[in-house]
Amino acid sequence: MYQVLLIEDDFDIRHIIKTYFEKREIQIIEACDGHQGLSLMHSQIQLVLLDIMMPGIDGYEVCQQIRYQYQCPIIFISALSEEDNQLQAYQLGGDDYITQPFLPSILYAKCLAICKRQDPQVSNIKTFHHLQIDYTNHQVYIDSQHIEFTHKEYLLLEYLTKNPYRLLEREQILDAIWGYDYYGEARAVDTYIKKVRKKLGKYQYYIQTVFKVGYLFKDGEENENKD
Repeated sequence: MYQVLLIEDDFDIRHIIKTYFEKREIQIIEACDGHQGLSLMHSQIQLVLLDIMMPGIDGYEVCQQIRYQYQCPIIFISALSEEDNQLQAYQLGGDDYITQPFLPSILYAKCLAICKRQDPQVSNIKTFHHLQIDYTNHQVYIDSQHIEFTHKEYLLLEYLTKNPYRLLEREQILDAIWGYDYYGEARAVDTYIKKVRKKLGKYQYYIQTVFKVGYLFKDGEENENKD
């Protein structure tokens, strides 16, 4: 199911969109203002639906802050129909602009089409902020620069990135990468984690250690220096 972040202060509008979308193929993550929306933003969000007039920080500012870190599509949904409002939205990085009132069916169709174009199963290339992985060709890029990984290192990174924000125990990783018939030490996982982290360089904090349990892949600048 695709994940769409809806940042809208009007409860009724959020309820209409969430109810319509979640009966189908899109999961709605709700935020009632800009600050909450930014706190819920992460690299697995495939699309942002963004209102403009909200308490605290408005949609324009939210769009700018999202664009500092993420490149996912942003659709503005607003009652402001003036040309200047729409032009400003596009200039700040918005990809589309829908004026209210709108038909949920049309909004859903537009969002679904965009999400499908973002689907890594279609493109088979996934971007995690500064890290990009081509799963078809087993290629890894950091800040657009190709980085060489050994076969086992790549398999480990692929497994972690295909299970983002999920705690993976050492035994799980061992079974997935080395196989169920592997009888060596589980510490082999730690050794290869160190190798992968070294190649990630200044972004090695994407792989976080959960003490005595395993590892968690979570990209984003907010994680810097945590591990």
